[in-house]
Amino acid sequence: MISPTTTLPLSDPVPAGVVPRRLVVLVPAMNSHSSQWASLREQLEKETGYRDQAEAHWFPFDHGIKLWTPGHVEALAKRLRNRIHEEWTQYGDFEDVVLIGHSLGGIIARRAYLLAAGAVPGQPASPWGQRVSRIVLFASVNRGLDLDRTWWARPIAWLARALPLPHLCCEDCLRGSDFLTNLRIDWIRHFHALEAVEQESATGQDAPPPRAPLVVQFRGDDDWVVTSTDSEDVLAFPNSNYTEVADATHADLYRLDRAHDPEARYALLRQAFIIPPATMRASAPADPVKRVVFLLHGVRASNTDDWVEQLEASLIARDPVGIKVARPTYGYFTALRFALPSVRKKNIRFFQDEYTEQLARHPRAEFDIIAHSNGSYILGHSLRRTSGMRFKNVILAGSPLPQDYPWAELVQGNPSQIGRVRNERAKSDWVIAILCNALRAIFMRDVGPGGFAGFYGAATLEVAYHDGDHGKALQPQNHERMIDYVLGGPETRPTDLVDTPGIYRQLSNLAPYAAWGIILAVLASLVVIARLSFQNGVFNPLPLLGALITFLFLYVLADII
Repeated sequence: MISPTTTLPLSDPVPAGVVPRRLVVLVPAMNSHSSQWASLREQLEKETGYRDQAEAHWFPFDHGIKLWTPGHVEALAKRLRNRIHEEWTQYGDFEDVVLIGHSLGGIIARRAYLLAAGAVPGQPASPWGQRVSRIVLFASVNRGLDLDRTWWARPIAWLARALPLPHLCCEDCLRGSDFLTNLRIDWIRHFHALEAVEQESATGQDAPPPRAPLVVQFRGDDDWVVTSTDSEDVLAFPNSNYTEVADATHADLYRLDRAHDPEARYALLRQAFIIPPATMRASAPADPVKRVVFLLHGVRASNTDDWVEQLEASLIARDPVGIKVARPTYGYFTALRFALPSVRKKNIRFFQDEYTEQLARHPRAEFDIIAHSNGSYILGHSLRRTSGMRFKNVILAGSPLPQDYPWAELVQGNPSQIGRVRNERAKSDWVIAILCNALRAIFMRDVGPGGFAGFYGAATLEVAYHDGDHGKALQPQNHERMIDYVLGGPETRPTDLVDTPGIYRQLSNLAPYAAWGIILAVLASLVVIARLSFQNGVFNPLPLLGALITFLFLYVLADII
């Protein structure tokens, strides 16, 4: 009979001379502790392979992370990898390692495994990484917290973008965060490589290849934090399994002491720990998609613009089976909103999440992209923040990235993130020539006139100038040429280019002075309001405070709508 109030110590010392066969690592959730796992552990310790200290040594990783804890989850994962290595050194080589993680603990455990397995570029492998046989996840936030479902995460996300505050660990749990994007990309590439090695071994190698560990994701059927579709990267390979737990929430699905029927819940959970991995493996269906082409729109546009629809139709016509067109949208986005630093950054996580979702569905496909305006801003900054993101062919149109953007580093890196880049520039592009040059002059160094004046160096193919405005390069007469290039074709140029941007070059050069003129005018207005606030030698702060509050309100409103 399973006791509903079991309490057990979770880190008993191993007697001298005893070398346990299995190491069981437990990583609890945020605001949680390993002691809450006592009821499940008590039952597991009755099973062969988990009994007493001669068979299994339990190692809890009580990280103590709260909602407000500063830091990075990447650092926690490295600490866990190192702590496991210490256990490995202290007690001798374990034959088997089982990783268990709940919620935040799930992504910590996954990242620690990738670090130990040598699947993270620039990080050395640890010996225990090759001995991991199972990764059991309980409501792991694999895709991250969706701001539409987790209301408390919205202010955290806004503060992280708008204010220079210390980084919080919970920020790494947001959907599309840099940490989760890198984790998911490295995970997909690692398991794809293991799958390829296993398939090659079927042709007859002398030594058995390294096998992928069994990965199980449990989710309570009353979980409002994690959904059944949040684990596409985990479930993309035949070593994975997804199981729902009846009458369970996000917080208690592993707790037998809170289950309506403890015996029935344990019978379900024990399969992940006991059943041989081979019996839970499913065959992966063949994916016919060989190439994923992103079409990413910019300001004053959406994914339903004519150029997106027309390019999508033409791309699919080239190869209806082998080409997948991804056309994510973040809605209508004005040039004014782009001028606000926190606002233009908010869609970077959106794109990073879309990229990893497509990679999970098509891990063997080549990725290419045509990005316009703010879409190329999102692309450029995503590439710098997520080292695993890769595109073979890139077309930029009306790009607001700085002229010194390091395309050469991305093209020549090891591994290379970019194959080749084409920069389409328009003669009368006031958004890039004037607005972006003005923003850069007032210390917004993340933007610049690269899509008008060109990028420095020889890493990009510069196509200038289209005789038109911000969207001229995306007009129908250029579509076939763009499609040829993005599908790996030749670097042809249009025949109707003009040699000079004319007056827009002078306007671009004057933009920094105009920007500072506007700033000085605003400051002068505040000074006038402050002076008018003195009445009979007494300062009345209400007019000045009202002006500042109005400005802040308009900024926040532009950010959240």
